[in-house]
Amino acid sequence: MRKMKKFAALGLALTMIATMLTGCGGSDKSGASNSTSGEASAEDSQAAQGESEENVESEADGEESAPAQASSGEQVTITYSLWDEIQSVVYQELIDNFEAQNPDIHVEMQLTPWDQYWTKFDAAAGANQAADVFFMNVWVPKYAEAGILEPLDSYMERDGFDFSLYTESIVNTGTYNGVHYTVPKGTDSMAVAVNTTLFEKYGVTVPTSDWTWDDMVAVCRELKEKIAAAGDSVYPMAFMLNSTNGSWQPVVYQFGGKVFNDDGTSGYDSAESIEAIQSLVDLIDEELIPDYQMVSDTSAEEFFISGQACMLYLPTFSSQKVEQAKVEGVELIKLPKAKTQEFIAGSMHYGMNSASEHKEEAWRFMQYLASEEANDIVGQRGIDLPARISSQSYYASSFEQFDGTAFVEGLVDAKAYPNAPAYAEDAINSITNDSIMAIFTKQIGVQEGMEKMAADINAEIESGK
Repeated sequence: MRKMKKFAALGLALTMIATMLTGCGGSDKSGASNSTSGEASAEDSQAAQGESEENVESEADGEESAPAQASSGEQVTITYSLWDEIQSVVYQELIDNFEAQNPDIHVEMQLTPWDQYWTKFDAAAGANQAADVFFMNVWVPKYAEAGILEPLDSYMERDGFDFSLYTESIVNTGTYNGVHYTVPKGTDSMAVAVNTTLFEKYGVTVPTSDWTWDDMVAVCRELKEKIAAAGDSVYPMAFMLNSTNGSWQPVVYQFGGKVFNDDGTSGYDSAESIEAIQSLVDLIDEELIPDYQMVSDTSAEEFFISGQACMLYLPTFSSQKVEQAKVEGVELIKLPKAKTQEFIAGSMHYGMNSASEHKEEAWRFMQYLASEEANDIVGQRGIDLPARISSQSYYASSFEQFDGTAFVEGLVDAKAYPNAPAYAEDAINSITNDSIMAIFTKQIGVQEGMEKMAADINAEIESGK
């Protein structure tokens, strides 16, 4: 009964948390848009063709090519659901490549806008009419426990799927209770965007990627002094305080805190987590960063894009906004080290419908999407930071306005987005959002607020056991 009730509530819950989770809306950068509006360059097309032929001929990596399937002479149609229009252009290119290599399979793409995706997906899944293959975000536990996601271990073991080829944090978020339910698609990373033009204007040295949190605070204070002397209204830094994985949760990890402890309880009441949030509150109090209400009314990205902030904690899922705005003099550096440089990385996956009537064909398509050929194309077009490690350098060089290398370098410190107990995830997200807002808007003190948030989360977890 619990599972049925939980699944019925998915649409409402996911709509609520869509605003806070990473990597959800896909890419919309101008570089990607320009490159995907038409055909790929001749050079890229030739390279992709060469890779296609190579992948067909060799199965050295195990997962590169699906095992040969006996053909009945009839073409099978499978459906593929995704939420991003920009990405859809590139995915049509991938579908065309796949169909050329697998003439017995036709892939029908189903595009649904992000703001409607989960509602329609839940309705279709509830009627056993979901697509055969679909985009999946970090909500793997929900859909695995609801029985919507097909367990993939038997396919992966049979065909030698090599997890070492992909960023570990993505692989980890695609599992639930030790079972692999997805194939890695892409990830989010984080860096600090620096407006070097403003740094030059105020005579402040641009920091390097080996900086510390204390260095960051010192730079912000120096900028504030120089900005005041110039009579300007500019903040030294901007954080996405109203976005869970946009700023404040990554800072928790930088200070050595955790969302969940190893025993499954909330980690928000640890000394490290409290110190992290207190450090952000201190930045607000010193007017070094815009406060919670300010970034809620506009956005942290807009402060940076408009020249009202010299630096920005920037996740990849927001990088397109900076790219499109064509901000001059942008440089990316790694996050400052507090106790660590760790952060939570969002992730995207490909899932298979457990009710699919064409699972082998769906698996062959998923294998292709995970292949070197497909990941290289995704990276080259700049629509996503590919899960496959060897393809990530293509994404780093796909930006026109800045070098994205810091995003890729930062992945060494990326941690998997923690899976809350599936039965309590909706309530936990609600508690977290309400609590952090109360803390940042001074309705409650930091230590009291963090301890209360942890206690409320633990009570919710315990009540569902």
